[in-house]
Amino acid sequence: MVKSRFLEFVHDYILKMFTGSEIVGEEESSPRDNIVAQGESGGVKIKFSREDNYRILIKRAQPFKSLEISLIKSIIEELNKINDLRMTEDYKKGLKSLIIEKAICKSLSNSCSKTLSLILSEMAYWSQRTYEGNKAMLGFIVTAKKLGNKTNQNLHVSKLLEKDFIALLSDGKNSFMEVSADGYICENLSYLKSVDYSLYAPYDNLEIANLATGSKIGITLNSEGEVLIFKNKSLLFAKKGGVWVCFSHEEIVGKLAEHAGEYEEVRKAIYLSALDTSFNRSGGCIVHVNSGDSFNVLKHISVTDVLFKEGYDFLQQEKINQSFFTKIDETQTEIPTFEEFLLEEKCAKSSTLIKLIRGRKFHELDRKFRQELIAIDGATIIDYDGRILAVGAIIKIEAGSTGGGRLAAAKTLSNYGISIKISNDGSMEGFKMDKNKLRSRAIFVIG
Repeated sequence: MVKSRFLEFVHDYILKMFTGSEIVGEEESSPRDNIVAQGESGGVKIKFSREDNYRILIKRAQPFKSLEISLIKSIIEELNKINDLRMTEDYKKGLKSLIIEKAICKSLSNSCSKTLSLILSEMAYWSQRTYEGNKAMLGFIVTAKKLGNKTNQNLHVSKLLEKDFIALLSDGKNSFMEVSADGYICENLSYLKSVDYSLYAPYDNLEIANLATGSKIGITLNSEGEVLIFKNKSLLFAKKGGVWVCFSHEEIVGKLAEHAGEYEEVRKAIYLSALDTSFNRSGGCIVHVNSGDSFNVLKHISVTDVLFKEGYDFLQQEKINQSFFTKIDETQTEIPTFEEFLLEEKCAKSSTLIKLIRGRKFHELDRKFRQELIAIDGATIIDYDGRILAVGAIIKIEAGSTGGGRLAAAKTLSNYGISIKISNDGSMEGFKMDKNKLRSRAIFVIG
């Protein structure tokens, strides 16, 4: 494959799979060098074939894991296979998306890859279907055990996924079909005694993530037509809008820090809630405020959105300071206390939220409740140590901001910390202020 086409493939497929990755250069290479290898500082070096005299250097903030390097190797191996076929480039382009899918299955498990590929192929068919007027939802747990060819062939998923009744035997949320490594239905899994709410998985998929332990792999089709893959109790891959995305949860949690290692519990709670909001399609905007900016960020919101007394007092003092330079309003009455202010009708939302939150920090709240707070129109503003400063706050946008309201708000709030914009289509973008260039920059994007 010529270099230009390989670079195009890397940009269009590999970089999009790995959050925050980018090509940082290339190096000379010989036939003795591996096609895929770990690079300096946790990066990765890749080339199309051993004969190529160069290797592309890819890096990101978080080192590439062994599973991810194995996946990239599988992708390039599959790419080599179709490159040898005699067909037009248009046909090859259509096969490239299937390459990713096949490579994902191999990276997850060699022994189960054929069954995984079969299920994913059928999921694509079911994602376009409805059953009795509703979107079909399915869930499978693929195990390492094999039942053998003497098993009743009617129990093989290749046959069952052609039947309509299969849509009623699992919902991908609370019930699942266990499948052997060679593709035979084993049993129904529909009850868990407990669920770990701290798992790196969307809220609605915590049960299948709990089941995806050891060699077990979970696959689910949700109501949005998205296919999600779980292993080691985490969401690893999702096919969203026809594009496969690889999730690097720890990397993004690390990017939410002002200083490395600080308030990891808060950062993880923010990320998990953003993940929940993304897959719930409710949209939202969250900012994790830097230490020292807890009051400065309040200048962009209305006093009616503030959820703590010190913030209210700060904004009222700001108002007094500003009035020093303006004409005195003779009708102005004494400023009410925070408690008195909350009794006013315009404070119905803030009064309700204060009552429900009960002084708890963001990471101390129930995970479902956190998702519901973020879904309220406006921005959720969280202090560096988890204190909730505002929920559903309408942001006063900086002059010159571009893009939609939610994007403009996220960029404005990035002056004071790490902000996350979650679109209604499920995409997520994280922003941070580049102090050298004095502008907001994206630090991660998940399509």
